[in-house]
Amino acid sequence: MSRLLWKKVASAAVGPGSVPAPGRWASSSAPVPVPSDGQPPPPSSEGGQLRHNALHIQMLSRGLHEQIFGRGAEPPGEAAVRRSVEHLQKHGLWGQPAAPLPDVELRLPPLYGGSLDQHFRLLAQKQSLPYLEAANSLLQAQLPPRPLSWAWAEGWTRYGPEGEAEPVAIPEERALVFDVEVCLAEGTCPTLAVAISPSAWYSWCSRRLVEERYSWTSQLSPADLIPLEVPAGGGPPQRDWQEQLVVGHNVCFDRAHIREQYLIQGSRMRFLDTMSMHMAISGLSSFQRSLWIAAKQGKHKARHPTQRGQKPQSKASGPAISSWDWLDISSVNNLADVHSLYVGGPALEKEPRELFVKGSMKDIRENFQDLMQYCAQDVWATYEIFQQQLPLFLERCPHPVTLAGMLEMGVSYLPVNQNWERYLAEAQSTYEELQREMKKSLMDLANDACQLLSGERYKEDPWLWDLEWDLQEFKQKKAKKVKRKEPATASKLPIEGAGAPGDPKDQEDPGPPSEEEEFQRDVTARACLEQLKGTTELLPKRPQHLPGHPGWYRKLCPRLDDPAWTPGPSLLSLQMRVTPKLMALTWDGFPLHYSEQHGWGYLVPGRRDNLADVPADAALASAGVACPYRAIESLYRKHCLEQGKQHPELQEAGLSEEFLLTDSSAMWQTVEELGCLEVEAEAKTEYFRAVVSSQPPALTAAGGPKGSQPAYHHGNGPYNDVDIPGCWFFKLPHKDGNSCNVGSPFAKDFLPKMEDGTLQAGPGGASGPRALEINKMISFWRNAHKRISSQMVVWLPRSALPRAVTRHPDYDEEGRYGAILPQVVTAGTITRRAVEPTWLTASNARPDRVGSEMKAMVQAPPGYVLVGADVDSQELWIAAVLGDAHFAGMHGCTAFGWMTLQGRKSRGTDLHSKTAATVGISREHAKIFNYGRIYGAGQPFAERLLMQFNHRLTRQEAAEKAQQMYAVTKGLRRYRLSDEGEWLVRELDLPVDRTEDGWVSLQDLRKIQREASRKSNWKKWEVVAERAWMGGTESEMFNKLESIATSDTPCTPVLGCRISRALEPSAVQGEFMTSRVNWVVQSSAVDYLHLMLVAMKWLFEEFAIDGRFCISIHDEVRYLVREEDRYRAALALQITNLLTRYAGARGRSGPAICSGVGLWIRLSMICEFLSPRK
Repeated sequence: MSRLLWKKVASAAVGPGSVPAPGRWASSSAPVPVPSDGQPPPPSSEGGQLRHNALHIQMLSRGLHEQIFGRGAEPPGEAAVRRSVEHLQKHGLWGQPAAPLPDVELRLPPLYGGSLDQHFRLLAQKQSLPYLEAANSLLQAQLPPRPLSWAWAEGWTRYGPEGEAEPVAIPEERALVFDVEVCLAEGTCPTLAVAISPSAWYSWCSRRLVEERYSWTSQLSPADLIPLEVPAGGGPPQRDWQEQLVVGHNVCFDRAHIREQYLIQGSRMRFLDTMSMHMAISGLSSFQRSLWIAAKQGKHKARHPTQRGQKPQSKASGPAISSWDWLDISSVNNLADVHSLYVGGPALEKEPRELFVKGSMKDIRENFQDLMQYCAQDVWATYEIFQQQLPLFLERCPHPVTLAGMLEMGVSYLPVNQNWERYLAEAQSTYEELQREMKKSLMDLANDACQLLSGERYKEDPWLWDLEWDLQEFKQKKAKKVKRKEPATASKLPIEGAGAPGDPKDQEDPGPPSEEEEFQRDVTARACLEQLKGTTELLPKRPQHLPGHPGWYRKLCPRLDDPAWTPGPSLLSLQMRVTPKLMALTWDGFPLHYSEQHGWGYLVPGRRDNLADVPADAALASAGVACPYRAIESLYRKHCLEQGKQHPELQEAGLSEEFLLTDSSAMWQTVEELGCLEVEAEAKTEYFRAVVSSQPPALTAAGGPKGSQPAYHHGNGPYNDVDIPGCWFFKLPHKDGNSCNVGSPFAKDFLPKMEDGTLQAGPGGASGPRALEINKMISFWRNAHKRISSQMVVWLPRSALPRAVTRHPDYDEEGRYGAILPQVVTAGTITRRAVEPTWLTASNARPDRVGSEMKAMVQAPPGYVLVGADVDSQELWIAAVLGDAHFAGMHGCTAFGWMTLQGRKSRGTDLHSKTAATVGISREHAKIFNYGRIYGAGQPFAERLLMQFNHRLTRQEAAEKAQQMYAVTKGLRRYRLSDEGEWLVRELDLPVDRTEDGWVSLQDLRKIQREASRKSNWKKWEVVAERAWMGGTESEMFNKLESIATSDTPCTPVLGCRISRALEPSAVQGEFMTSRVNWVVQSSAVDYLHLMLVAMKWLFEEFAIDGRFCISIHDEVRYLVREEDRYRAALALQITNLLTRYAGARGRSGPAICSGVGLWIRLSMICEFLSPRK
């Protein structure tokens, strides 16, 4: 492989190695005959170049098609075309007009091998071969023993076979197992490191560790980092650097402390992460991880199926899991547990790690030898894991593109300049300024609310009536009885008559006072001062805290002896329970109220059944505080008038029991990753019947299962155990379901409700609405500023910048140029998706979110540009290709595939618009439903999400909409009876409705199971031979996804990567179907990304494009490219997308979408080229 000859051929059109014989279907635009149904013929071909398939889908141009596939292809059969047309007609899509796309003439680079799969295989082998050789040298070597003593010396030290220490500039070997430790109390600078190569041990100590100083700068430069490729005094030119491999556990952390990784041109060092390989081999889904931890702590149930007659587990105790075998072949991600899984033996000692987390540099110096041994222990454990993992990884992910793609993913790079520091400073200062403004607004609200004490006006306030309004009386010591003679000159003021206070004559202008009057006033003032001075002895020794103020207000004010004392209610913050009440928050016009048992909710007026025993003018709550229910009624009437709604007749609100709400959320199992567990109805019918029968009725009235509820309002409630006379209590909706309590209405999940006016501040000035607006503005920075500010930025000196930067006209001598290495775990989830807490989760910039412009701060240095692309609807396209191949083998033959390709938002024929029209929701909400459904989320997930998007829906309405959505999209579940099931139907003489193909419905299946169990003493019968979805736009796609997920060895269709051992059917039986279906789509998308990275690296090398990979965020890729190469890099992205999509459609076994299926599919012109970014 290393002797392959790679040449550039830029002037000739080169196709695959072997070109098949020409075929009519490959070169002609004439379609296969279709049924004579009066539908329009395919669009005409301009110049004979435009090609369409039998379903009027525009295909790839003839020139590109022949360069990629040659000239031979088998046309689809007439029966397949007819079936596809009937399917599209059923869903109202056949005959929809489509504007032709312009033809594209493009000379592709030469392809290697006889197929695209061979081409990518050869490319990936070439790219990964040097690193596989380095990894193999680690596996085959006899490693030296660990040194007994470590050198206290700055820089690298090499240890010989006998432990002799020798200072070296850098390690010389091509393969290292590497671990870095950082003293977190001193910043992000590396403190010490240990590495092992096939021939020696190495240690590295930082200058900050060896040399004691009073302080060190917090700004990092390359000199503070660990050199691995170039000695401090210089080395060979960068083009002569050799390929090197670094192995580590969570190696992205170690990479962030390596000097050469911050250079703009990049290096040839690559990183292999044992944690990522573990996720691909034996990783856990988020739900499994919770179960694994509970099992390790001894909190799981017995590892055997639930016995018949055993009480089903409740939601609180966890779902019923029938198979626990996966616990023994999986673990969580930390080094100790991964080592225990693959290697076994004594548990790793991790206590010394606390010194790096909590200790100082002095502590590390004092325990230097112990900490070096700890670091060396982790290195050896990582090496032992790597020995076991690499063969398993190559066996379970056999295609070389997977390894090559992961190696490329591991060198993410984000260039920044001085604008990054400016962004941090301005975002923080803006945040602090808005915080101060919000604090002042809240303090003003508290001061205004305190005034309601006058005249006990708080008793009529819909929010503040239940606060602590008790006053603290002013206390003083008892006065000593001392007889004092009154001054002779003191005169007493008359109480009545002339000269008395308030006499009307006092209002007249008496003119200037006489000398006698002035003397008299002075004497009186002195007497009053003396009397006041004498009262100081009556003050208590410990001053009272704000006597005369209500209790809730006193708690918001710091005491005088507090070092941080400031005047007023300065302790007030958004986290306090009193804040929503002070802001007079309303939910759809109803005042918010807090319950200790149910969290935040709101009060709905109109209840009369609990007013019988209280006076008509006031309803007394259990605490003895009057609830102003009439004021709440008036508040809601005012809201209705403002909204133009007809307010209900609250005095005569109906209380019919037919509107009783029952909380059935406990029937559904714990949410798995994105959605709920998909319930296999026929397998769990009896279980759910038992759950329903065992559920206690929801308490909708105090002291009994039945009670009142408003006829004019539906929501999460009522919870009448919160017995507030005159009102019903409803809980605020929670994103995780109605059973969860809302801890704060200011959480980020309620930001959309603030924006649409559902949650708003009440009347009474601008302070409340302004505080709510500020809370929305600072929400992003409040949640993310720690992660963003802690990003490790290394600033490059001029000597480390390439000439393309320093000689560019835009280069600023006073400017700063550096980089951030995002710590991307290349396979951080069970689907092998990359994970990183800051950059991979960043949202787009919004003008009303402080700091949300973070991604815009990634700015190329002078002479370079960022080139990137977004792959539109990547997962939807992958799922559509799978469904089309499964149904008829033509792109667009299913309704789902057709909408993905031909659907137009303007005509309402795209997937999201169709779903929105089906259930009456917005297109943006429909997009979330569609992705959730593709990822395996079930109908309960849709119900909960519908109620989250539209809290005004009742549970029944949400269930009906979800059922309608799933019936139209996913279809209805149908079953083919087994031989045992057919025998039962005959023996029991049961009437069963069947389709033309012999499928039966869920209702008939339940009837068979029920009758068979009843007449055979509840024996369990295996009556189902096969399951399928039918009648929906996405039925064929889901049938294909489930067939892959339930196969004996589930693997991705393109690169053949197998699912984690923890989710294989042999380990989990029928459990975790949501995660397994989700894995098929998302892991296939990861294959797509790996193909793109391999193709881009090939094109950059083949055509000398000066650039490097930056980052991939979900379906986006970004590259840092020299300015003069930017257009060639953009063309390389287009060619990469074209080749990757066709490689993905052809599959890993020749002309098949998946091994063993044997279907051929031609892709359309519509999805082959990337759209320009907007």
